[in-house]
Amino acid sequence: MKKALKIIGIIGVVLVVGMYAYLSITTARNNAAPAAEALAAMESDAQVTVEYGDYLTLTPAAAGPKTGIVFYPGAYCDIRGYTPIWKEIAAQGYLVVIAKMPFDFAIFSPNAADGVRAAHPEIEEWIIAGHSMGGAMAGVYADNNRDNLAGVIVFDSYPPGSNSLADVDFPILLFERARLDGSRSQKFIDNANLYPASAELILIPGAQHMYYGSFDGGAYKEEWESGIERDAMQRIVINGITAWLAANFPIS
Repeated sequence: MKKALKIIGIIGVVLVVGMYAYLSITTARNNAAPAAEALAAMESDAQVTVEYGDYLTLTPAAAGPKTGIVFYPGAYCDIRGYTPIWKEIAAQGYLVVIAKMPFDFAIFSPNAADGVRAAHPEIEEWIIAGHSMGGAMAGVYADNNRDNLAGVIVFDSYPPGSNSLADVDFPILLFERARLDGSRSQKFIDNANLYPASAELILIPGAQHMYYGSFDGGAYKEEWESGIERDAMQRIVINGITAWLAANFPIS
């Protein structure tokens, strides 16, 4: 009996090690690395202090931010690639924390925002945000933490059907890539009912899924050719978030 248990234990260890190795290799092979402009944005300046440790934390120079944003990255996306967009938002007076995910897969840590919130008890209201898989997991977190959140921002994503946000009463901001003629991907049309009618939707014609960050490489296959430059698309996203925050979470 002891010998059988020992063998089972060894098999379990081998399987865990093998899975870890597989995920590590797959992540490295598919990783979208931060582009040069993203790495440049990682430097602290007079407006925002950048800290890269357990999280990527963007703290505004303005004292005492009261609203915080937790961001979940897309699959296989190095979180530093999102710095150009979120640093500009932080500069306006909002704390922004980008969560690292195991193997760059938000599905493995849908409750990562718990640790972020616990680390910043000074924040009075939290917004959860996410891109792609990170957006789906942000939706799961939002559904399970309705009393702990004040809003949601999503890039090109929607929650699982089991975590519909259709009946939430907090503000939601959605960004969605569209074809150059403005037509939408059918999957977003089919899942629009997972958000309330009050959700604000910003369509970006010609947009690319990976342009929500500044990345080099990666394995994601876009649905159509780009009809907009990356910096121009990011400016639309920054302006949209800025206006939404000013309307719903103004800096006092």
